[in-house]
Amino acid sequence: MLALYKPNQNSHSRLGVIVGKRVANLAVSRNQIKRVIRESFRNHPLKLKGLDIIVIARHQCDDLDKVQLREGIDKLWQRLVTQYHQASL
Repeated sequence: MLALYKPNQNSHSRLGVIVGKRVANLAVSRNQIKRVIRESFRNHPLKLKGLDIIVIARHQCDDLDKVQLREGIDKLWQRLVTQYHQASL
């Protein structure tokens, strides 16, 4: 997965999710990937505070089950937060 971010002036964060047909051919699979990403985003409100985030799913996302996808997105949030804090210094 790829995450792009930009600081915003709000006290809350916003999320955009892109899962194309090339990533998951079936709509059920695309929606499941989006649900897992949004659920993980809701569970990390303080870490991601004040950011506008766009998550773009890649081809490997369709092959993962929910647990693996959740672990991957949690690692993505960690990398995003550390990168944001390093860039703001």
